[in-house]
Amino acid sequence: MAAQTGTLIRLELCNIFGWNVFRFSRDKKAKRKAVMLMAVWIWLLAMMVFYVGGLSYGLIWLGAGEVVPPYLFMISSLLIFIFGMFKAGSVIFRKGGYDMLCALPVSRTAVVLSRLARMYVENLLIVLAVLLPGAAVYAWSERPGPAFFLTLILGVWFVPMLPMAGAILIGALITGLSSRMRHKSLAATGLSIMTMFAILYCSMRISVLGDISPEMLKELTSVITDLLGRVYPPAMWLGAAAVQGDLHQGLFFIGASLGIFGTVSAGVSFFFHQICRGLFGNSARHDYRMGRLKEDSLLVSLCRREFRRYFSSSVYVTNTIMGPVMGCIFSGALLAVGTDTLTASLPASIDLASLVPIMFAGIFCMMTTTATSVSMEGKNWWIAKSLPLSAKNILDAKLLMNLLLFLPFYLLSQIFLILALKPGAEELFWLLLIPAVFLLFSCVYGITVNLHFPVLNWENEVSVVKQSASCVLGGMGGFLLAIPCAVGAVLVPKEHAWLLKGGICLGLLLITGFLYRKNNRFDLCGRV
Repeated sequence: MAAQTGTLIRLELCNIFGWNVFRFSRDKKAKRKAVMLMAVWIWLLAMMVFYVGGLSYGLIWLGAGEVVPPYLFMISSLLIFIFGMFKAGSVIFRKGGYDMLCALPVSRTAVVLSRLARMYVENLLIVLAVLLPGAAVYAWSERPGPAFFLTLILGVWFVPMLPMAGAILIGALITGLSSRMRHKSLAATGLSIMTMFAILYCSMRISVLGDISPEMLKELTSVITDLLGRVYPPAMWLGAAAVQGDLHQGLFFIGASLGIFGTVSAGVSFFFHQICRGLFGNSARHDYRMGRLKEDSLLVSLCRREFRRYFSSSVYVTNTIMGPVMGCIFSGALLAVGTDTLTASLPASIDLASLVPIMFAGIFCMMTTTATSVSMEGKNWWIAKSLPLSAKNILDAKLLMNLLLFLPFYLLSQIFLILALKPGAEELFWLLLIPAVFLLFSCVYGITVNLHFPVLNWENEVSVVKQSASCVLGGMGGFLLAIPCAVGAVLVPKEHAWLLKGGICLGLLLITGFLYRKNNRFDLCGRV
């Protein structure tokens, strides 16, 4: 089995992040896109290095240097857990290649281990991106002993295991439960969203802020240590080995990581074929009867097709629905807490009526479906291109689907905001208009980016929804644009706020119209 596992691991890793395509492809367009994607990842890595390095330096400057190593271990572990929880089921139980592997004399354990190895390598890169800049700042400032460097060199290999085990366990449970249901994708989506809300609720309940007195704020190190111990105790074990040279806690962390990861991997391997059969098996019914045929317009038919494609992927739904859901939570929390509490915590010069619509728009447009709607067509994209349809027909359906999907969340959030803010006629106008303009811009902008950075030869939907350039650049367009607009709302005096809001709406509408016309003239057959 060792030879089988090694061969499958090499196959899994040979094209990680599209490396084989970049090395051997003769398509200059594909190589150019690979280079641009690499530039995006380098930019994100630079932002991560800047953030982690600044955070580490800030803690050291505040006199809490000894909490930097465990804090870095916790951040990297939480990133692995949160991002891995939604993709673990899709990566381990992916359909691509399953029929071929079942026909070959390959053990299920080798298949599971090879896919876990790919996840481990990807997560190890996340750990390195977080730990290395923070550890460099800590080593330069604190001058630690050999125990720190020894723990860092040995422990970094085991940091991904515990969060991976938790993410794999939750992902496997969600996938396994949904595989027994009729509507597998909708069931997996519902379970994923419920799990995310449970994690958010537990994180609020575990918050240490309610237990801190003014005297404790003077002892920042003990406060952060107590918080880390509540949120993620294993980070404290490895942190004690790095800072204090406690070998026993370091060995305990390594043993616990190996034991829990091995147990979860064995369980996934045992139920692998059973879950895959539930996911990919089909049952045919023989009582079909011809019903009444219906005729719809072209746009309605294409929009229904988009909805069917959208709800067929739990990863797609989970990744794009969180923005509208968080928008409802934001507006509902504002209604529950009241504006007086928020106004009291802000400077008197800030106009809350100008800031809230922009903040809500940024949260609401955090990830649109259009940013990856072309890529999600995958290898079936040729079907849409071969039909006697214009680019406008196809792209309008994707745009309309996104707007209709977000409409109920938008209306519910607006009701909460109106009840919370009690705006006048002018404030109500901007409260309704600004988020709507941001949403329209985000949808059109997402299509524009995805047309220029399509990924159609994917093996797993996760690589499109979470790891593609169009996901990062197109999906976060509205959110990133809301940041400078919110800064402008803070700096501009109240009497001139209407000029800022009018300029934002007019500018976005002009840009949206220009991008929309450009998208409709896009050559889908020749360039995508």
